[in-house]
Amino acid sequence: MAEYLELISLDVWHIAASIANLLILTLILKKFLFKPVQNVLASRQNQVDELYDAAERTKASAEEDKKLYAAKLAGAAEEAEQIVRSASQRADRQSDEILADAHRRAAETMKRAEEDIEQAKKKAMDDLKNEISDISVQIAEGVVGRELNGDDHRQLIDSFIEKL
Repeated sequence: MAEYLELISLDVWHIAASIANLLILTLILKKFLFKPVQNVLASRQNQVDELYDAAERTKASAEEDKKLYAAKLAGAAEEAEQIVRSASQRADRQSDEILADAHRRAAETMKRAEEDIEQAKKKAMDDLKNEISDISVQIAEGVVGRELNGDDHRQLIDSFIEKL
């Protein structure tokens, strides 16, 4: 039983040596293990912080790009609408020009037709006068039995026709 008592007994020197060993081991671990681990953890934390900062900057840039894109899209829609309006106005102007040209041509055609009709009337009247003069001369020759001067007779008939 004495043997068992030695295992249970407390030795002060043994406890002091154990505490000293613990302190020395703690200081050595702190010096060679904790500080490098803390430096590695701090380095990793800095890298993570930089990644988060870069992500925030990228997100902010993406938001600005999105706003810029939306503004450009709205501008493009407005520009497209203006192009359509401009094309419509050009088409209206061309339509008006084409109609005006068609009306002008129709008026010119009508004027030419009226002039042609007027010339045809004059020619028909002249032909009719000449024919009447010829017939009158022939009738007068037949009645009188002699030939009258054609020019004098024509002048006489022309003055008579004009009085009519």
